[in-house]
This record gives sequence, C-alpha cells and structure tokens, in this order.
Amino acid sequence: MARTIRLLVVAVLIPSLLLVGCAPSLQHGLLWPNQLHEVSEKSTYLNAHLRDGSFIALVAWTVDPAGRTVTGVGQRLDENRRLVASGSLSFPVDSVALFESNSTEGMPPAMKALTVILVSAAVVVGMGLLIIAIACVSNPKCFGSCPTFYVTDGEKPALQAEGFSASVAPALEATDVDALYRARPRGRDLEVTMKNEALETHVVRFVHVLAAPRAEGTRVFATPEGAFWQADRLRSPLRATGAEGDCGAALAAFDGTERTSAVDSTDLAARETVDLEFDAGAGEDPGLVIASRQTLLTTYLFYETLAAMGSSAGRWIAALGRGDAGARDRTSALGRELGGIEVLVPDGDGGWSRVCELNETGPLATDVKLVPLPKPGPGPVHIRLRMTRGLFRLDWAALARLDRRVEPVRLEPVAVRRGDTLDAGSRQALLDPARVLVTQPGDVFTLAYRLPGEAAGYELFLESRGYYLEWMREGWIAQEDPGRLMTMMLAPRQALRDLAPAYAREQAALEDWFWKSRYAHP
Repeated sequence: MARTIRLLVVAVLIPSLLLVGCAPSLQHGLLWPNQLHEVSEKSTYLNAHLRDGSFIALVAWTVDPAGRTVTGVGQRLDENRRLVASGSLSFPVDSVALFESNSTEGMPPAMKALTVILVSAAVVVGMGLLIIAIACVSNPKCFGSCPTFYVTDGEKPALQAEGFSASVAPALEATDVDALYRARPRGRDLEVTMKNEALETHVVRFVHVLAAPRAEGTRVFATPEGAFWQADRLRSPLRATGAEGDCGAALAAFDGTERTSAVDSTDLAARETVDLEFDAGAGEDPGLVIASRQTLLTTYLFYETLAAMGSSAGRWIAALGRGDAGARDRTSALGRELGGIEVLVPDGDGGWSRVCELNETGPLATDVKLVPLPKPGPGPVHIRLRMTRGLFRLDWAALARLDRRVEPVRLEPVAVRRGDTLDAGSRQALLDPARVLVTQPGDVFTLAYRLPGEAAGYELFLESRGYYLEWMREGWIAQEDPGRLMTMMLAPRQALRDLAPAYAREQAALEDWFWKSRYAHP
C-alpha cells in the first residue's frame, strides 16, 4: 500500500466545504436520478454527481416538464475537479449517478450567508462534492476507505485488500500492491469484487491481478520495496511477548485473531515493543512475514484534524495543490510522530539495529508483507517490533526461508460487470491509460480475470492505481479551532498528548460508529 498514512495528507482530501446547522435548519437530500421530482425547487442548490466522474453545482435550477433535463446556473468540474464550465448549464438526468440538495429555509440570515460563502469557496479551489454523510449526523467520525476488494476464500467472498489508501487527491495518485493471501479461486477463473463503501468518490486508473508462479509447498510474498520472493519453512514464533505478556497465540496464524493494545491515555505517540523468538531453521536467508492493519487511531486523528481545519480547509487544499512544500511538511507532522512498525534485530552489542519500517495504511483489510533479514547468528532468531501503542493490529508473524526472487504475470480484467450487467465501457476505462473509472457510494463492480494456469500454482496479488475524494461531513465545520490546528502542525507531540484522554475515552464508541456508518454492506 501507499506509504503515507491517511492523516499525513488530511488537508488535501476535502473536496468541498459545507456548513451545516441543526437538522431542522438545513434540510439535506441525497437522491437517485429517478427521485429528482422529490426535490423542491425552493432548495438553495442542487448538486449532481455525474456518471463520468464530473460534478455540477447549481444555485438556481429547473427541470423540464418531461423530467429529462436539468437547466440552471452554476459551475461544472471534471473528474479531477478542474473547472471546465460556468454560467448557464444543461444536462440530461440520466447522465447523473446521484443528486443532492439542501434547503436553508428557516436558517438565520447570518447562517445562510456563511453557507453561501463556504459553498463558493469550495468551487473557487476547484472542489465540488458538497455532501454530508447522513449516516454520520450523530457522530462525524465515520466509515471511510479507499476502494475495497473482495475475493473468495474458498467458501465466501472475503475482504482481502483496500487500494491506494493514502491517495486522497489527484496529486497523490499512487499504485498499491496488496497480497490476496487468503484467495482460493478454483481453476483458472478469478473474480474480484470492487466496492465503494464510503461517502467518497473513487477514481480508479487500473486494477491488475499479479499472478506469481510458485512451487508446491511454497508461498510468495511481496516486500515493501516491491520485490517478490518465493519462500518456504514458515514457522510461528516460539515465544512472542508484549507489554501484556505472552501474545504468541494471536500471532501464530493468519486467522483473524489479532494482537493489539490500548493507547497511552496521556500520549498517543507512546511506543511499545513486541519481542519475537524463532528457532534457527531458516538458514542463511531468513525473512520475517507480518500480517497487519491499522487500528482506528489514525482515523480519529484524521477527523480531528478536519474538525480543527474547519473553514480554513480550502486554503490548505489550495496550498497543497500548488505544491507548497511547507504545507505538505506541516500536514505530515502528526504522521511522522506516529511512525510505522519498526523491525529490529540484535546489533551484537546488546542493542538493536533497525532493518526497516512498515508503514501500511488502512484499518480495513489486513495485508501481508515480507521483510528480508540479515544473516542470523547461531541459535534462536530474535526480532523486535517497535510501534506506537494502539496503532496496529498484528494478525500473524512468521519466519521464512527465502528461496528465490520471482516475477509475477500482470493480468488485466477480461470482463467487468456493474452490478449484474456486463459493462464494456467500464472495462475499457480500466484498460485505457488515458481514462479512469469513477465510482460513487454504493457502486459495486465485479472484475473477471483469466489466470495463466490452475490457481493452485500461483500466488495472487492485487495492483491498483488511483485516488479518491472524501466527502465533507456535518460535524467537522462546527468544531473549527485554528489554535488546535497549529498545535497539530507545529507541535505534533504536544497535540498527541492533548488528544490522548479524549481518544482513550471514545475508542470503543468510535469502533462501533465506524462500522455502523458503512455505506454499502458486503
């Protein structure tokens, strides 16, 4: 996955700004095209999310008597949120994926004026998704994700990957490789279901399957640098010890039983270690296999940063879009403090030497990575993992013998279905480097692949490229706090101390809210 955690680029993922009062004051509607007749033309604005990924924001509008065409005054932005037209606009209803509208009837005049200012500011910086998450009215810390990918585990579709997790703006488009370690397709046919399960717009450049040949009795793993190694002699730890004591049972197998820990209630950047001991059977070429995903700590900090930015978010977006190095450095401050999973080995002098740091983004799908290790000394192999407390869920740790490098075969989809219907246009968008496939909340695509041989002879990985745009939510603007924002950016360690008590109190409720607010259920 992309190397930068989501909060590093928090300012660039806000596609728009929308001030929302209490429910009786600002009435929001999220509608399918065939429901457009339900929208009152007294609504202050009408926004249209088009099937091609573009966006139209209207401040005055009408629908023709037949209900086929919308005409109004506003602005149109392309799939990259660049302004392409303004003034009088007209478009067919059947070109729209989703409408949304708000009415400010009953709002105080000052609130109405500020709403218009914020909407205008959003358009000026080239962003246009003026949506609030209805499912998140009571709690803005809601489900968010990049595209999610489901592949059969031999019995049922299982969540196996989330793509380009940190690519939260066009300038951050990136390629992501995830292991489909639990995939168990039959024969040569493989289906991958791609879902948009959050209030986001996903812009997908391609989705490839990488099929790495493997010998019987071996597995293939990817390193953080993108190399693929065939490996064997996988062994669980003889001992695994964290602050809680023995955690070997949780790390013994990739089975969904995860080892995690509570955050430090006084400092969210406080570190912890997990010590692993393996037998000496890996030979001269050992590698550590780690299956992990993030907790919701970064999600919490991500939303707290959004709330602190409030109406200033547009300025941060503009600065980052201009390539402002200072803005990027400041918005990455919290992420640098949190760090990733450091893999350390004994240095021979009683201390520890760092081999690498894994920075796996995303709280949804567990990914598997391989870390090649230096040649061990005689006796048991000792490895230490060092990470921020409460930041990662560890499902599996194993020591493997590295056999040889392999090169996977890159496969493109041979067919794409949108829902239950074959969609040649979507397939072509994924094959053409000059085009993208744009998905909206609730969209489900099934991508079919043909493997080079029987599935049992290949290790499968998913290679996806794109970016996504998060939709602004109601509670974020109301909590604007410039002073807190500056602390996050200029004194991140202090900010992590300040936020620690609140997160420690809210952690259990956050987990519940996060999953309940999922837009589309598998």
